Amino acid sequence: MTAAFTVILPHKRNPGNNAALAIALSCLQDNTASDFKLIMDAATDAPLYERINRMVEQADTDICVYMASDIFVAPAWDIPMLAIYESRFFVTNIIVEPGAIAMHGMNIHKDFGRKPETFNRAAFEAWSQGDAQALDVRGEGWPCSYMFSRDAWLAHGGLETNLYSPDGFTEADTNLWNRWKAAGNEIVRAQSYCYHLQRWSDEYEQTKVGR
Repeated sequence: MTAAFTVILPHKRNPGNNAALAIALSCLQDNTASDFKLIMDAATDAPLYERINRMVEQADTDICVYMASDIFVAPAWDIPMLAIYESRFFVTNIIVEPGAIAMHGMNIHKDFGRKPETFNRAAFEAWSQGDAQALDVRGEGWPCSYMFSRDAWLAHGGLETNLYSPDGFTEADTNLWNRWKAAGNEIVRAQSYCYHLQRWSDEYEQTKVGR
């Protein structure tokens, strides 16, 4: 079968984050209903946004999904996103987080574990197929993960690479989303679920009390 989309997965290599990546890949393999392609860039220390742009350019499917290596997808996560996808949409999903650090206002606070070894995958997956289905999906959501048209995304300039932030996470995502909406496009959210460990790629974050 033809791949429905390409997963774009930048990974920051360190022992703690490598453990998260193993779970992320297992969840992608087990919980993705559609055939898909995967482009992954694994680097110890390299600029994030340049890597994402390069991987999107390499994709040969029109639909791409930007993902992170500390995000774990729920069963059949792709089906609701594909159901509402149009090339004029960025399609987000519902991100569930443990609250280890400050959360985006539209993400859901529910603690299924704060590091790879304590992630309760069975409990998260059961919740995502049960009580979670009653959650309100209105609003834009958070810019990881999200589904988009490769060609449209590139036509809007991709992610800026000339911005600076000490932790490497700049306003590039927000700026792209603003350009997207200013051009008359939309950001919509699907009844699809992912669990996020929250900045687990950062080795300092991994050592904090409460993790």
